[in-house]
Amino acid sequence: MGRDQFRYHFPLRVRFAETDMQGIVFNGNYLTYTDTAVTEYFRHLNYPYQELVKDGFDFVLAHISCDFRGAAYFDETLEVHTRVAELRTRSFVVEFEIYREGEAIALFNATSIYVGIDPATKRPTPLPEKFRRVVQAFEQLP
Repeated sequence: MGRDQFRYHFPLRVRFAETDMQGIVFNGNYLTYTDTAVTEYFRHLNYPYQELVKDGFDFVLAHISCDFRGAAYFDETLEVHTRVAELRTRSFVVEFEIYREGEAIALFNATSIYVGIDPATKRPTPLPEKFRRVVQAFEQLP
């Protein structure tokens, strides 16, 4: 895809505890990075997670697919690029690419699908209008 397709990213420094005996970031930690990225993305849009829930909306991860393309190491700074690529009726698609700071080739990429739920019942619910407006305005989605 390429980092120019993303309107948002944040820096993340690899901590020692996130590496394995080979000295590289353990693969499961990339899912933690994507989870953190979603939280930071909505905070950047001035619609933090706590406000989403207060407005009667939550979401859960339903699917993620990913590709590992390179290794990251302790104390490196990574750039976690994040975007909502598609808004559906009850779900939305988020894409991620992770780069070593200043490099042009992604180390990791993923696509996830989050399903909107009612925080009280935990049942699927349509994406609220406010959520749609905030994301559409930032991402310039139809």
